[in-house]
Amino acid sequence: MKIKLVILSILLVSSGVVFSQTIDKPAATVRLYKFEAISAKQFAGKVKTFEQQAKRPLTKAEKKKLLDTMIGEMLINQAAEKEHINVTEAEIKARLDIAKKTGGVGLRLNRPLTDEELKSLVRQSGISWELYQKEIRKVILEQKYIMMKKKNMFSQIKEPSGQEIEDFYNENKTLFVSPEMVRFQHIFIDTRSLRTQAERDKARIRADEISKELVNGASFDDLVIKYSDDKASRYKGGDFGYLRRDDAARRQLLGRNFFDKVFKMKIGEVSGVLKSNIGYHIVRIIKKIPFKLLSLDDKIPPQNRVTVRQQIKATLYQNKQSEMFRKAMYAVITELKKKADIKIFDKNIAW
Repeated sequence: MKIKLVILSILLVSSGVVFSQTIDKPAATVRLYKFEAISAKQFAGKVKTFEQQAKRPLTKAEKKKLLDTMIGEMLINQAAEKEHINVTEAEIKARLDIAKKTGGVGLRLNRPLTDEELKSLVRQSGISWELYQKEIRKVILEQKYIMMKKKNMFSQIKEPSGQEIEDFYNENKTLFVSPEMVRFQHIFIDTRSLRTQAERDKARIRADEISKELVNGASFDDLVIKYSDDKASRYKGGDFGYLRRDDAARRQLLGRNFFDKVFKMKIGEVSGVLKSNIGYHIVRIIKKIPFKLLSLDDKIPPQNRVTVRQQIKATLYQNKQSEMFRKAMYAVITELKKKADIKIFDKNIAW
């Protein structure tokens, strides 16, 4: 869900395409340093995208705001081009890395998304991967221009005070909890591609035979490399990572019965053959983290890299930056509009 909100915010500042087809009527034209137009067809397509995201028709006021946003973005792009501001591939990669990290947190994977997972989520949002990258480039360009022009505004941002941090914590205390978590290694026999009962029975027999090898003294780590179908963890000791008790998506994927059995096991315990919705597992518990309401100075599991206080401070500072950026963008666009020739063709737009 978070990943869709991030994609939507990127679309909010997406660019208009140069109007070059005379057969399509303009919704608006813009001239700052060069003539550009937003076509009625393009604007209608943008409205449709937002309506699909919102799952409702946009109001007339929302459509006007969307067109104004597109005009403002076009002005900034023209001004940035005039100033010879460029976006490097390294900057785009860095932004994609942030998207993968944010996506992994949002989906509670305890790891960043892979390239393919991010691409899949982007496509699910209704836009192509190529367009997504293009929009990222445009967003970075806008941000660089605005921060260059309004550098003095950003230098005024103050770090959150201790009182601000405490107030935020007290107002949102129930959000700062560590859910029950378990981390385990597994030897996995995948049954998702098996079509017949005979194939599934054969997979179960294979899992039972591996379990017997363990009982007879074979090394768990050796058997992971030898037998596990989980390619991502095969050469990491079969490490599945952390499983959260409140992870509804994984509970649905694996099945409640598997979920409950894993959480009932003790640290160091090795299971027999456990059946999930996707196959058979032989599990060894590495670590268990109990449910806990976190205090300001508790470190946040499972990584334990930052405290609640540090996270709140970073969040509040980021919020201040976002608010200042919004004000700076409005100021920049207002200044550029005074220099530009802008025309809106109401008769060509289905408000």
